[in-house]
Amino acid sequence: MRMTSDVTEGASILRVHGNREAWLENYQSLLEYTDTRIRVAGKHMEVCVDGTDMRIEYYGSIDMKIVGNIRTIEFV
Repeated sequence: MRMTSDVTEGASILRVHGNREAWLENYQSLLEYTDTRIRVAGKHMEVCVDGTDMRIEYYGSIDMKIVGNIRTIEFV
């Protein structure tokens, strides 16, 4: 059986629903949080979500839901 990289390497998973919400799994820490940018560190990269009216609607120990008017998503 083959294992996916989220399981074997702790890679982040980002699921985007239109331009209004995104679910991020396997993150390590929140680096920046404003109403125009949410920047999160993963094990191997950072995820930067830019837009307007940005907020974290839900967060837990391994996942979070980001909502707002998402304009760009960048992996650094």
